[in-house]
Amino acid sequence: MSSRRSRSNAPEEVAPEPPATGGAQGFYAKMKAASAAAAAAAAAADGGSASAAPAAPVVTALSIPTVKPPQRGALVFFGATNYAEMGKKVGAALDSDELPNLQSPHRLVGLGRVRLAFVATGSNSAHVVAVGSNGEVFTWGRNDGGQLGLGDLTLRHAPERVVALDGKGVHAAATGKAHTLFLTGEGEVLACGAGKQGACGPAAKNKEQATAPVVVPFGAEPHAKVAAIAAGANFNLAIDKAGEVWSWGWSEFGVIGNGTDHEYNMAEGTVKLSYQACAAPERVKRLAGLGCVHVACGHQHCAAIGGDGTVFTWGAGGYGRLGHKDQADVHEPKPLVDCRGAQVGCGAVHTAIMGFPAVRTGVFAMGAKPQLFCCGRVKSAMQNSWMYPKTEDELRGWNLHHVGVGAVHTAVHADDCTITWGSGAASGQLGLGESGKKSSANPAKVPGLDGVAVAQIACGVAATFLLVELGPQVEALPLYRPPGVAEDQEPDEPDDDEPAAKKSKKGAGKAAKKTK
Repeated sequence: MSSRRSRSNAPEEVAPEPPATGGAQGFYAKMKAASAAAAAAAAAADGGSASAAPAAPVVTALSIPTVKPPQRGALVFFGATNYAEMGKKVGAALDSDELPNLQSPHRLVGLGRVRLAFVATGSNSAHVVAVGSNGEVFTWGRNDGGQLGLGDLTLRHAPERVVALDGKGVHAAATGKAHTLFLTGEGEVLACGAGKQGACGPAAKNKEQATAPVVVPFGAEPHAKVAAIAAGANFNLAIDKAGEVWSWGWSEFGVIGNGTDHEYNMAEGTVKLSYQACAAPERVKRLAGLGCVHVACGHQHCAAIGGDGTVFTWGAGGYGRLGHKDQADVHEPKPLVDCRGAQVGCGAVHTAIMGFPAVRTGVFAMGAKPQLFCCGRVKSAMQNSWMYPKTEDELRGWNLHHVGVGAVHTAVHADDCTITWGSGAASGQLGLGESGKKSSANPAKVPGLDGVAVAQIACGVAATFLLVELGPQVEALPLYRPPGVAEDQEPDEPDDDEPAAKKSKKGAGKAAKKTK
C-alpha cells in the first residue's frame, strides 16, 4: 500500500499505562476484582457453599457504535450503478454510458438539502438507504421484492423519499438481498421486501412482497426495544437496549443461532429438503447476558461482539469465514479466542474484525491502536483462505476508525485516508480508477480522499458508499447524476435550517425516471 506508515515495535502490542486511564491491565484487573467480589457475595449468600452459582458476566464499558452525523454531510461513492444487473454480472458487463461503473470517487446528486445522518447497504444488496437527521428516509436501487418500501416493485436509479416512514423518527437501516429494515429512535423495527422466508417478520410471512414497511414485533417486555440491526441475505439480527441479541428469517446454515438449521423433508418418503421461515424474532440463547454491542450479517453467516469484546461467529463455515480453523457450519454462536473486537463486518465468504490482539493468555491490548483481523477468502481465489483471524499487516501502525465489508471487498477509514482492497472487485468498488487498478488483493489508498472526514462506510455487492463531511475536497470531486435527476439540479447542499418536508421534496429530484 502506498504511503505506508512506519511501524513501531511497541505501542500497538502492549497494554498502555496507567490503569486509571482505562488501559488493558487496569481494565482487566478491575474485571477480575469485580468477578471475585461477585463470586464471594454469591458464596456468602449460599452459606459459603462451594457449589454456589457462578457470578453473572461482567459487562464492560464497550457500547453500541453509533454514527455521528456530519455537520454538512455528503454521500461519496464509487462502483457500479447498474442496479438491475448488480450481483448477477460483474465488471464490464455492468458498464454503460447511462449506467457507468464509477472507477473513482464521485459525489452523488439527488438528496437535495437533507442533512445526512446514516447510509445503509450490504454485501448482499443492490439497493441503498439514506437517512436524514430529521428522520427522512430515501431509498434507491433494485426493488424486485419491494425492498425500497415505496409501495411498488419499480427500480429507482435516483433517491426517492419513503413517504410511509414520515414521522416515524427513523435513524438507522439495514439491507438484505431483497428486504430492508428500518430502526426508529423509539426502538421499533419496520421491514419491507420479500416476505416468504420470514425476513420481514410475521405480518409479511405469507406475502411474496411487502412493498410498504410493516412493524416487526419483539415481544411485550419493556426492555425489548431495539438499539442496533443487521441484515443478511434473507435473515436478520438485532440487539435490544439490554444487550440481548435477537434473530429471525430463513434458518438455513443455522444463522438463527439456537442450535439447529431447522432442516426438514418437504414430503414423506422424499429427500427434498427445506428450512423453516422463522418470522418471529427469538433471542439467541448463547449470547444471553453478555451485553452485546455489535452484530453483522454476511450472505450466510453472522457475527456478534459481546460487552467484553469477545467476538462470536456462526452460520455457514465454508472458506473458514467463521475463523474457527475449519470449514464446518456452526449452528450457535462460537467465540473466537485470539482477538477482541470493536467492530465487525461480514461479506460473502470473509469476515473483518476491527479489534485488539492478545498480549498474553487472557489479556488483550484493548487500549492500544485497533488492528484489522480477517478470516475466510480474504485474498484471491488462487490463494489459501485464512482459517482463523489474522492481522492485515499492511495496516499495522494506522489509526483505524471505521470498517465496511462488501461481497468481495473491504474498506477502512484510517488516519485521514480511505483504504480499500478485494480480489475480483472489478466493478469499481475499490475506487482506484485513477491508478489504473480495478482489483487489488492488498490494501491501497483511494486517490482523492486524503483528508476527507468519513463518518461511516457502507459496502454493497458492487459499490462503496461513504458518509463524509462536505468540504473543498469533496466539492471538487466529479458529480454523478443518476437517471431521473434533472441536469439543472444543483449539487446537494445540506441546510439544517430548512424544514424537513421542504428539504425532502427537493431531495427527491425532478421528474423521477422509473425503470423496471
